[in-house]
Amino acid sequence: MKNLRFQSLLLLSKKEKAARKIAFDPKATVILGENDTGKSSLIKAIYATFGADPAVVHPDWKSLGVTSVVEFDVDDVPYRLLRSSNIFALFAQDGTKLWSVSGVTSNLAPRLAEILGIELRMQSREGEFVIPPPAYFFSPFYVDQDAGWQRNWNSFASMQQFEKYRQSLALFHAGIRPNEYYAAQAAKIEADRAKAELSKERDALGRAAKRLQVGRKMLVFDLKPEEFGDRIDELTRRASALREKQDEVKVKLAALYSTRAMLVEQINIASASLAELDADFAFLRKSPDAEIACPTCGTLHQNDFMNKFSLIADVDACRSFLLESRQELDGVEQQIDVEKQRFGSFAQDIDAIEGVLNETKGDVRLRDILESESERLVDEAFTDERREIDLAVGEREGAAEAASAVMKSYSDRKREKSIKDFFADKLHRFALHLEVPTLPDSFFKSLYANPPETGSDQPRALLAYYYAFAHTVWEYSSALTAPLVIDSPVQQDQDPANAERIMQFAVDNVPKGMQLILGSVRLHNASYAGRRIELVDKRRLLRAEEFDAVHQKIEPLLNRLL
Repeated sequence: MKNLRFQSLLLLSKKEKAARKIAFDPKATVILGENDTGKSSLIKAIYATFGADPAVVHPDWKSLGVTSVVEFDVDDVPYRLLRSSNIFALFAQDGTKLWSVSGVTSNLAPRLAEILGIELRMQSREGEFVIPPPAYFFSPFYVDQDAGWQRNWNSFASMQQFEKYRQSLALFHAGIRPNEYYAAQAAKIEADRAKAELSKERDALGRAAKRLQVGRKMLVFDLKPEEFGDRIDELTRRASALREKQDEVKVKLAALYSTRAMLVEQINIASASLAELDADFAFLRKSPDAEIACPTCGTLHQNDFMNKFSLIADVDACRSFLLESRQELDGVEQQIDVEKQRFGSFAQDIDAIEGVLNETKGDVRLRDILESESERLVDEAFTDERREIDLAVGEREGAAEAASAVMKSYSDRKREKSIKDFFADKLHRFALHLEVPTLPDSFFKSLYANPPETGSDQPRALLAYYYAFAHTVWEYSSALTAPLVIDSPVQQDQDPANAERIMQFAVDNVPKGMQLILGSVRLHNASYAGRRIELVDKRRLLRAEEFDAVHQKIEPLLNRLL
């Protein structure tokens, strides 16, 4: 089981020239702030940096174009994850870039699953078993104030892309179907897929052999090379047609190589310009002089705030151009690979045809092809190929059966009952503690059912559910434990006694060893051991006075991203 822990969060808006750094306590961090102080935006940004966007994001926050970095560790191995728009990059503690990707589902999810030790596969609506987006990794560990207190497993956006996702996630995170189950499932799917492909190949081989046998005739006359003129002409025509297609690919490749050379030159020029702009900005920032003379022409320039930010704007424009050029270069490289593959396939066809032509134009003995020995060799080749395919099919069947046995071993009813009993016991105790005594028995029997409560009882019932499930994850999961991030648990106009009870419960009942990040308007007299962060400025989560310090930490990562 991998344990994820957050160290700090860095937020930077170059549009607003403002930033914020928040350091998290290893055990508990409580973030307090009145409405409109940015508390929820800060909390939403944590898992959003991992590609898990919250269900609701304020449009004003979107407009800031915030770049975020989360410093974290997995089993005490430290990393930094950067998100800029839809680009993600992972860095080691010393700033070494480990990888960078764009796109969440196809590119980011497999990378994060690898470092977080997640083998989960879910069936898409197209019937394929795929690694789901990061939101499914973190669903048990995040409660969003806008959606998480209305229904469970509801805090992240776009969760409906998988049918019955609550059931699948509950079975995975609770440990009923642990990592080992999904690893075996992936092995079985791959074995079944390979077996199906081999079966198709065997069927095609059988049809081809049958066609050859049906078309055979006993030929007893003498054949001379000059009688094959039509066949030679046909082979020559086919070779010419293939050469024409290959020439078309050559023209396309030439144009693509030219475009690639132009993009590389643009990137080199822009990179050099970016380095010069960075050096200029560093010089201005460190220089104490109010005026700086140009060493070339002697013109005096003001070393003021506006000129510094003008340079930052130029750096940003240059970096944006570099990112666009790199993405365009990646697209050109992909096109080149496609055309090179086409080129290679044409070359193989031409070589095969040329081989036949060489045989027919030289000292040809085409009569040998019609002799019975040739037919026997062909039959043996088909038999040998069929035997090899049958052996491969048997191997795949064995692999699929072994994987099924592993999956079946994790369908132990006794183990499933012990997990569900553990969850139900925790839920009973937490619900009573939070004074939600009217929950039906059916709610306690399901790992993913939504509490059938209304009014002020509903958020307390959900809080009991989230914490009971967190304890179940900690006790039984073989996959991931992550920080419990809870935003505004005091919902639905709770009375003072219930508000105090909710807050004290939230800080007291976190599984031992799991990190807590809790956001609330007030502490409601709750006491805890950990860090306290108070947000006091209305509509001013990001601060201009923190911009320079945060910018200096994020800028090197952005440069390495290029």
